[in-house]
Amino acid sequence: MKEKRISKRSAIELAASFGIGEDPRPEREAKISDISEGGFCFISDSRPKVGTTCQVAVDLDVREQVVVSVEVVWVQKLKDTKKYRVGVRLIESDGPEFERFMEFYKKQT
Repeated sequence: MKEKRISKRSAIELAASFGIGEDPRPEREAKISDISEGGFCFISDSRPKVGTTCQVAVDLDVREQVVVSVEVVWVQKLKDTKKYRVGVRLIESDGPEFERFMEFYKKQT
């Protein structure tokens, strides 16, 4: 089967936190994975609606965190758990935090 993805995925997992809905502060813990230039996914205890925007604070290392704006593009219930895998796309394409996130991603691929 032909690969449909435009950019490479990074297998690295990063600690993160996110805010969604009525509480947009990034305080809910998460681990992001499957990172690409266009977005990533994370595991959530709550099921966000597709199209919802949120802020995700990503720990690039122990001393550096960046906050990026994302939009939920798909949600998948994880089997035998009360958790969801959430796919998001980056909705900002400039600014120092976005640029630092992209720089970090490119070093991982």
